[in-house]
Amino acid sequence: MRYRLLVSVLCLLALLSACTTRPGAPPGARPEHSQVLPAPANTEAALSQLRQRSGEAQAELAMAWARSYLAADRVGDAELMLAKVDGAQLSGTQRLEWLMLRAQLLLARQDADGALAILTNDSRYRTGQLVQAAAPAVQNRYRLLYADALAIQGDLLASLRARVAADAMLRDDALRYNQQMIWALLMQLPQSSLDALAQDIEPELAGWAELAQLYRDPMADIDRQVSRLAEWERRWPGHPANLDKPAMVQALQQAVRDRPRQLAVLLPESGPLAGAAQAVRDGMLAGYYSALEQGHTVPEFRFYDTRSDELFTLYNKALDDGADFIIGPLDKEQVTALAQVQALPVTTLTLNYSDETALSDNLFQFGLAPEDEARQIARQAYSEGARLAGVLYPGTELGQRLAIAFTDTWQALGGIVTAQRAYGDDISNDVRRMLAVDQSAARSREVAQFVREQVHLEGRRRQDLDFIFLVASPLHGRQLKPALNFHYAEDLPVYATSHIYSGQPEPRRDHDLNGVRFVDAPWLLDQDSSLHQAAAAAWPQGHGRYERLFAMGIDAYRLQARLALLREVPGSSLPGATGALSLDDHRRLVRELDWAWFRSGRPQRQPVVLHP
Repeated sequence: MRYRLLVSVLCLLALLSACTTRPGAPPGARPEHSQVLPAPANTEAALSQLRQRSGEAQAELAMAWARSYLAADRVGDAELMLAKVDGAQLSGTQRLEWLMLRAQLLLARQDADGALAILTNDSRYRTGQLVQAAAPAVQNRYRLLYADALAIQGDLLASLRARVAADAMLRDDALRYNQQMIWALLMQLPQSSLDALAQDIEPELAGWAELAQLYRDPMADIDRQVSRLAEWERRWPGHPANLDKPAMVQALQQAVRDRPRQLAVLLPESGPLAGAAQAVRDGMLAGYYSALEQGHTVPEFRFYDTRSDELFTLYNKALDDGADFIIGPLDKEQVTALAQVQALPVTTLTLNYSDETALSDNLFQFGLAPEDEARQIARQAYSEGARLAGVLYPGTELGQRLAIAFTDTWQALGGIVTAQRAYGDDISNDVRRMLAVDQSAARSREVAQFVREQVHLEGRRRQDLDFIFLVASPLHGRQLKPALNFHYAEDLPVYATSHIYSGQPEPRRDHDLNGVRFVDAPWLLDQDSSLHQAAAAAWPQGHGRYERLFAMGIDAYRLQARLALLREVPGSSLPGATGALSLDDHRRLVRELDWAWFRSGRPQRQPVVLHP
């Protein structure tokens, strides 16, 4: 199986924009041709007109129309046009244009391997020699196309190196496009790869990596990030990213100037949500005091008990007290009530999600929605080449929700769920039935009736599974994974939500979970930062099952100064204690969690970029 990093939607759209030369692609991404007839809407008309031409004139018109059809996402029609071109009869730049169009066609179909074969190994047409003999503008388009193909293939590091190498030769829109893609790739690289790049012998690449490092630090206070940015500017005065900073970095500089001065936090101090609220409150205070101890500017905090009065009474009181940013509430019903308000006077960040779309542009919703984890697992498994999934979940309301979230995303991608089962108290029997082991054993017994030799009867699991999506607590997971191993599925990959990990390493108890891959918040996977040390000193006993909510409090505090960044830069993301945070179209914060797996009973980070 090939493991690939799933390129973000924004990055992929930009890649395909360059690959198919849609309107808006940089001028350098298109060849300059003499005026040609517009591509007919009907391909039969196009073919008829092509038949009226011959030789070089026919080839040039067919390629121009193929380019137009690609720009309009009419991939099949573009292929019809290219089929009318005999590349062997072309020479020089025209042949190179034909080869690049063929590569663009393959990339539009997500066939990066085929595109790279044309761009790098097509000895029949001597692609390399054609590129060397081409004009600089054509060479630059080739380089960008090659880098796009590498990224879509999943080799982000090679694509990044190719883009940095080509950057100095680009101008204007092509240069801006390339630098946007460099930054997008840096945002996608695993942290270990980014750290290694910061020590690279290629100075320009190292400078890019250092800039991405300071932006991606999930525990850094915004003032610390800005001061590190000033230091980076002094160290890299002539760096391309210093001359034209990425939009996210510029927004970070603006965010520190426009951050709120007074925060109002609406949380319950009693009732069923009191424990969760206390963990969120402690996380916010951890971020606050960390910034204060470093001498950074901090907002004024005021807490309001949502159990003491009606929600809108408290909200208005916070406004009267001077709040210019409100965090909370935590209760889902109260969040829904706020979502129904047409206009809110100040930016409000709720700590839960409403089932309804918020009416006010000032309302943003943040929470630890486990459905995000299920969807992320579906996307990652599909990007790695899996197509047949098994779903194993507890017969609870939460288990059903996560099974539905995974299944909906998986099927929308094109995957198939071949087996699913809700487990109960008889875990071994439930696993056996999901894997259809009994049916296999029955077939073996039927065979034994018709042969004279002694048959060794051994069940087999069903073979129409690429992996299993698992929802389980640590207690259930420690029973489920051994049951899967026992019933002939030891080699079957298992991907689990964060529920599989308690939050504290327990190697003796979690030894049975070895090999299980799961997603979780960076706060629980990296426990050696200065903020972790400060939190351990302040709360020696930790927060138990609320530890992830403590991380959510840290992110809520950080978001008050950075929410404008996510709002102003479409497609931007913010590394956080709970995951990489981004905004969807409904102003909901969506988390992309980190990957880990159990080895020797301990959770270890697992980069998602792995090559066979």
